[in-house]
Amino acid sequence: MKELVELAEKIKDEELKKKVIAFLKKPKLSHREFQKYPKMEIKEASSFFTVSAPQGAITVERDVLNHTIALVDLCEKTASIVEKNYGIPINRDHLIAAALLHDITKIFEWKREKGALEHTGILLDHTMLGVAELYRRGFPEGVIHIIASHFGQGGPTPPRNFEALIFHYLDSMLSLVEYHLYAAAKPPQPVPLIFVDERALKELRKFEEQSRKSD
Repeated sequence: MKELVELAEKIKDEELKKKVIAFLKKPKLSHREFQKYPKMEIKEASSFFTVSAPQGAITVERDVLNHTIALVDLCEKTASIVEKNYGIPINRDHLIAAALLHDITKIFEWKREKGALEHTGILLDHTMLGVAELYRRGFPEGVIHIIASHFGQGGPTPPRNFEALIFHYLDSMLSLVEYHLYAAAKPPQPVPLIFVDERALKELRKFEEQSRKSD
């Protein structure tokens, strides 16, 4: 929490800074019907995420806190590069705020049961929960948009400004890094092999011939 608050202190807009720190220190869902779900501590927060790979979609577990800290750092550095090389003004306050809060509502979406990560059963995903809560708390439209669109072009709200575009691709890049890091740490899965001998091949050919005749 201390490290997250220190990162939030980089926000120059005082009102926005206060809102972000208040949410970090006391993450809570305002809607009373959603207050029945358990809440993980931020330092222990994890979630599953899926990445498409040549062998198919792979699901791995993410360290939410480390992902958040890395994304804030990456957003700051990328904003400097874009401003320096392209002369595009980037709202760093909005990027930092979004990076700190875009995954925070995962603490209501996931829980630990006997060491295993499980879904809490909450009926909205972390993006919708985050957008609803930030809207309720009066966050700037720009911050809400970044979080609402961080899924990218395939989501219901595509990125519509440079901040949201930068954020989406940086978040996606870290997901790929984490996929290769965490998936590599998992024990290799056995690959099923099917051995077919000459007799089995003859039976298969016979079956195919009979199928063609019946057609």
